[in-house]
Amino acid sequence: MSYEEKYTWLFGIIAPVGYIVYLILTFTTGDGPLGETSYIWPMVGTIVGAIVVGILSGIVLGILNPKEAGKADQRDREITWFGERAGNSFVVIGGVAALILCFVQAPYAWIANVLYLGFVLSAILTTLVKLSAYHRGF
Repeated sequence: MSYEEKYTWLFGIIAPVGYIVYLILTFTTGDGPLGETSYIWPMVGTIVGAIVVGILSGIVLGILNPKEAGKADQRDREITWFGERAGNSFVVIGGVAALILCFVQAPYAWIANVLYLGFVLSAILTTLVKLSAYHRGF
C-alpha cells in the first residue's frame, strides 16, 4: 500500500469523525433550535481540529514510512486528480444549497451547516473514489 493510499484512509476517517464530533457538541450543548444555539465555536474547533489531526497523522505516517513519504508515482497522481474531481461535486452542491438558503434569507446557522456538510460529503466521496480506484482501477 502506497503512502498516498494510507493517507487517503486517514483522511477518510478524520473527516466524518470530525463532523460527528461537531454534531455531538452542537446538539448536546445547545439549549434550543440550531439557529439559537452556539454552533460557531464547535464548528471552528472541529474544522481546526481535523486540520491539525490530518497534518499530525501525515507526519506520523511519514515517520513510520520514511522511504515512501512524499513519493507519488503517476498512478497516485492520476488517482488523486480523479478523486478530487469527483469529490468537488459536493462542494458545488453545498455552495448552491447555501446560495439558495441566502435567497430565502435562512438563518446563518443553516447556511454555515449546509456548507460544512458539503465539505464533509466532498471529503467522503473523494476518499471513496480514490480507494475504489486504488483497489479496482479506473
